[in-house]
Amino acid sequence: ETIHIAAYALLLETIGMPDSEFSAFMEYEQMAAKHDYLGQFGTDTNEDIAVSMAVFGGFTEGLQLFASFAMLMNFPRFNKMKGMGQIVSWSVRDESLHCEGMIKLFHTFCAETGVMNDALRERIRECCRTVVSLEDKFIELAFEMGPVEGMTADDIKQYIRYIADWRLGQLKLEPVFGVTTHPIPWLTEILNGVEHANFFEQRATEYSKGATSGDWHGDDGVWSKFDQRKLVDATIG
Repeated sequence: ETIHIAAYALLLETIGMPDSEFSAFMEYEQMAAKHDYLGQFGTDTNEDIAVSMAVFGGFTEGLQLFASFAMLMNFPRFNKMKGMGQIVSWSVRDESLHCEGMIKLFHTFCAETGVMNDALRERIRECCRTVVSLEDKFIELAFEMGPVEGMTADDIKQYIRYIADWRLGQLKLEPVFGVTTHPIPWLTEILNGVEHANFFEQRATEYSKGATSGDWHGDDGVWSKFDQRKLVDATIG
């Protein structure tokens, strides 16, 4: 994600937009609502952990981001912002791996804890409905001046419903929206096609370093709260 930040920062710099645009999304109700909704998920119980993994892995990285990817990838289709399109295609590769990894972790966690039941399944499906509803409002904001060449707001709305049902299937849950045909077939060709380049001119796209700061372990590390919770569970048990 650190590399993604640098890449999209380069986009803003290239088109002459100030860094303040990174926080401008909070000025839009539709975008702030998406941010605020994700803030309510936690790790207090096994059920909460399972829901959080499903929402962030399946519906945030696996759905919300892909709506934006689809809108952005429409531009290079018409020979506009082709460099940005390359950045997005690399981001899609990364986010797809993140999504698959989180969903695999979700299934492993559910199997080891036995947490899954009908109530939890419906809770996750309801979260999916909410994410799609919030994304609809964001899409309407993005298209408030009307459609762009080759794409309408309805195209993206149908696409996120298709993606939502796909992610639910990966989570082994029943679909919600019933969209079985890909609404944007050209996107599949762009994202899944084989890239061809001059061997002597192409650059490696694997990351050689990252710049994220912080620790996984220790009192202030990422896992500290999980360790504390395990101690509490052991004490109660």
